[in-house]
Amino acid sequence: MEPAKRYDVVICGGGLAGLTLSRQLKRAMPDLTVLVLERSGGGIPEGAHKVGEATVEGGAHYFGEQLGLTGYFNRRHLHKLGLRMFFGDSHGPLELRPELGARRFPRVTSYQIDRGRFEQDLRDRAGELGIELVEQAKVLDIELSADADHLVSFEAADGERTVRARFVVDASGRQRLLQRKLGLSAPSPHRINSAWWRFRGEYDVERMTGTTDPTWRPPTQERRWFSTNHLMGTGYWVWMIPLSSGNTSIGIVTDENIHPFRTYGTEKKARQWIAEHEPALDSFLEHAEPLDFLQVRNAGYASEQIFSHERWACVGEAAVFLDAFYSPGSDFIAYTNTITTRMIELDRKGRLTPEVAQSFNRLMLEDLWPNYLGMYQHNYRIFGSAPAMFTKVMWDTSFYWALPSQLLFRNLIGNEDAAAEFRPIAKRFQGIQSRMQANLRAFGAQAAQPDKYLFVEYSKVPICAELHLDLLTEKTQDRTFRDMRRNVDRLEAWADSFEQEVAKRYDLPDREPVAAE
Repeated sequence: MEPAKRYDVVICGGGLAGLTLSRQLKRAMPDLTVLVLERSGGGIPEGAHKVGEATVEGGAHYFGEQLGLTGYFNRRHLHKLGLRMFFGDSHGPLELRPELGARRFPRVTSYQIDRGRFEQDLRDRAGELGIELVEQAKVLDIELSADADHLVSFEAADGERTVRARFVVDASGRQRLLQRKLGLSAPSPHRINSAWWRFRGEYDVERMTGTTDPTWRPPTQERRWFSTNHLMGTGYWVWMIPLSSGNTSIGIVTDENIHPFRTYGTEKKARQWIAEHEPALDSFLEHAEPLDFLQVRNAGYASEQIFSHERWACVGEAAVFLDAFYSPGSDFIAYTNTITTRMIELDRKGRLTPEVAQSFNRLMLEDLWPNYLGMYQHNYRIFGSAPAMFTKVMWDTSFYWALPSQLLFRNLIGNEDAAAEFRPIAKRFQGIQSRMQANLRAFGAQAAQPDKYLFVEYSKVPICAELHLDLLTEKTQDRTFRDMRRNVDRLEAWADSFEQEVAKRYDLPDREPVAAE
């Protein structure tokens, strides 16, 4: 019997996280032997049925700069015209709903990704980089070892095989092979569900209005179609995302406590839900041809551990998933892939210690995760409130550009010393984040909706504009963290001012107890 073939790294899963990790590894360490095991096989259709078509700045930077794919994205995918949201009366005309968005393409690029096209292109290029990709490979077991090679057993078209691996990476998405095997999965306190379609052809939000009034479209604005468009309501948001294949992704995401999954968990119910809550969209889709439909219950989940000094890691959705709002999925792929690459580099040098792995676990699960969670938990109830959401989007975006994005743009996410320096900054911001989000909820519960159409360009608000352009500034590690601390001071002053204004206007106590939530 032939001995099991040995690889430096075996990646279980050949979706977006696994394929991009394999590319990152080979760019960093060309001599590394990498095997990717992907359960599906054959060509992936464009407009494939996958979540995560929109990126924000961090993920786009990772794909372009870390993976060397800027030219590819400019040729094969769409530039994104930022976030766009419509609030207010979902049963009234779209052109009267208060709007938040961008007039022009931003200086810092992000993309609308056709996931099917992207993943197929990555598969096609794997061989050029020396990556071994086995499709139609179902992972049967991962036998971990503390001091010897790991064993990965899988079933392929030619039968069952076992390979040895110095390092194993779980990129299996929601299967979470290692999380389940090791009992590390944890529920998320933020309970959301989702259902979505791919429809054939373009469904442009600007054609939903039925109006020819030119004043509805702010001057010098690019087509809204290029934005990640959101229809916002109490307890939910509905996305409309263009794909470079010419099709359109449309999906529902709700808070389980406000819109239970049972109310839209089948395609028929989901269309009825759209008709009830977003009738203008329902009319717009009356003759649309669905290409596919999928739903996910309890979409969010946490984890107790995602990296180990015993030479394994979980990346992308095999690690954690919180929410698709603000499109953080590609950023979390960037975080976990870059940390995993660093761990493999350290292992090759004999320097992967329990302390290093623990520092990266803390960074992801104790420093970044709670601050992201604060943006979402308990907040769906105010998603339809234009006054609250105008401020909330500016706040959340400022946090994202001031802290997490800086780790990616300055190439600090895989730096264990930077992780230690970031920790007190993130911990300090958690209290500020909690207080600001509680006051946004209090404000949104009582503030009156605008009685006419309004357009707010969030990226032009001074602090947002400054933080956005700051992403393009080259910085040392020392300056990066000095600026982070200064920006947390600014955000704290903003939170203090907002709290005082809310308390004054609505006669609220100085602080809303978090326990009351």
